[in-house]
Amino acid sequence: MRRLLVLIVIVIAAGAPTAAAQQPATAGATRPKLRVLQALPESQLFPLMNLLADSLGVRCDYCHVQEAPDLTRTPSNVGGWVWDRDDKPAKRKAREMMQMVIDLNAGPFKGEPRITCYTCHHGGPKPVRTPPLPPPPGSAGSSPTPAPLPLPTADRVWTNYVNAVGRVETAAPGTGTIISGWDDRPEGRYGKVEIVLAGTDRYRATVSTPESTVSQGLDGEIGWVTTNKGVLRLTGADLTRLRRIAMRYRPIKERPAGLQVVGIDRVADRDVYVATARIDPITTWTLYFDVVTGLLRREMTTSETMLLPLQEQVDYGDYRDVNGVQLPFRVQASDGAPYSLVTRTFLEIRRNVAVDDALFRPPSGAR
Repeated sequence: MRRLLVLIVIVIAAGAPTAAAQQPATAGATRPKLRVLQALPESQLFPLMNLLADSLGVRCDYCHVQEAPDLTRTPSNVGGWVWDRDDKPAKRKAREMMQMVIDLNAGPFKGEPRITCYTCHHGGPKPVRTPPLPPPPGSAGSSPTPAPLPLPTADRVWTNYVNAVGRVETAAPGTGTIISGWDDRPEGRYGKVEIVLAGTDRYRATVSTPESTVSQGLDGEIGWVTTNKGVLRLTGADLTRLRRIAMRYRPIKERPAGLQVVGIDRVADRDVYVATARIDPITTWTLYFDVVTGLLRREMTTSETMLLPLQEQVDYGDYRDVNGVQLPFRVQASDGAPYSLVTRTFLEIRRNVAVDDALFRPPSGAR
């Protein structure tokens, strides 16, 4: 259940800059044996390690020692990790490789984050040095390089999206949207979910499982989450990410500043226009708009770190008309950790219904 609480609240910190007084603690401050990533914010350490494991196609035990795991718990919760042990040669080699990546980006690439672990490994423990033989059809030497496809303007893509979603009027005071359905996660974890939205800055999500019920909420400048220790106020990067989570369940009202169409891709067997916008100096927002319908099929938030960019992907499907507005009845979110894949399938979405403002306020006892 502890893992579920963490997932519902904050799987990763977005890495957005905060005021000097709110600078996050570094991972090295409490982990004296951490050598290469001392300056990394503590909130980024485990998400980055998950992406590093994905880059090599391995799991935590490839480098780390596990003692006395509790095998009665789900695989991602067995515990027993002794993170600071250096018994395994793979961990020592990983340090060398991480330092190599940092040095290459800082030196030959002049500070630009151009390469990562995945650049060479592509999901395998050992990098492949040569391309496969025979070369695939259409490879170099057999045909001319295809000309790039013409791309529409950002104005056109955005207009198509707005027209596809439908007219989204400002809700009357005291009303909002209530979304209910199922929350499914790996290892047999499931629960009922209810999401309540009002205005542009109020949000509450409640997940009820066979073991417990947890909630998170946003009330203007106040973000909070219930845990087994009570109610916790969210600040800094955690609050920033909560705002982004709340945006998943309503159409995008304002066009992102600096939106650019950069390519064409495929999502769920559909052609999509890929558009990017810069959130801040280290964070990029990528939007994937259906070429045919104009609707948003995927969004990706990418935040640069000193080693690997942290990414969070959200896929939208099963759009249906709800009082003249197209809304997704299936939302799936992933941040690279196998255990944190979240699939929400909605059974009902009600718009313009009465909503009590008290729902969004943190329960008593907030810290």
